[in-house]
Amino acid sequence: MKVTAVLLAAGKGRRLGEKKQFIKLKGEPLFQYSLNTINKIDLISEIILVLPEEDLDRIKVFSFKNVIKVSGGKERQESVYNALKYIDGSDIVVIHDSARPFAVEKMFIEGINNVKSGWDGSITAIKARDTIKRVKEGKVIQTLNREELYIIQTPQTFLFNKLLYVHEKAVKDNIVGTDDAFLMEKYGYNITVNEGSVLNFKITTKEDMILANCIAKGRSPF
Repeated sequence: MKVTAVLLAAGKGRRLGEKKQFIKLKGEPLFQYSLNTINKIDLISEIILVLPEEDLDRIKVFSFKNVIKVSGGKERQESVYNALKYIDGSDIVVIHDSARPFAVEKMFIEGINNVKSGWDGSITAIKARDTIKRVKEGKVIQTLNREELYIIQTPQTFLFNKLLYVHEKAVKDNIVGTDDAFLMEKYGYNITVNEGSVLNFKITTKEDMILANCIAKGRSPF
């Protein structure tokens, strides 16, 4: 089965104040960390790298696998859809956010194997460790059962034709989800989880960058 990886690096960096995917982390741009990991995985044949349109020609890519550069959209969902339209002949697609530079090979491989075994999709996740409460207008209204709660990460892996279908349907139905699994769930597909890690966090703030630099340099952030 042919597997294509989609690496999302099209963010505008509104919250961080700059395009985080290009920030240097121990000498390499953030997106390159994920590229380096994907390059080690024999199961993946090609990579679709989604970039801001204005950076398509400027950004240099170092990869042993074939990389197709695609311009992103205004929102994440549009960026994924743009990438899917460039994929030809793949059975499985893996979606990963370049803002998670510490995802490891095992997360990609377990997701791919779960889909190969019959699931429509497999998403990287860790079990919630803290008590989680629903709060409305400052008032606690419910304590959720953390045994049933997972914190969702990427990579997320899906059967390609089904993911493309739900993205096309979402455009027609004017539905926007926070991740691709939401769309798959919305249209009735069966999704499982594969094991994530607390180190596979998403870099969003300047504090996250401080933590990422400490991990990359092998130092304790505390």
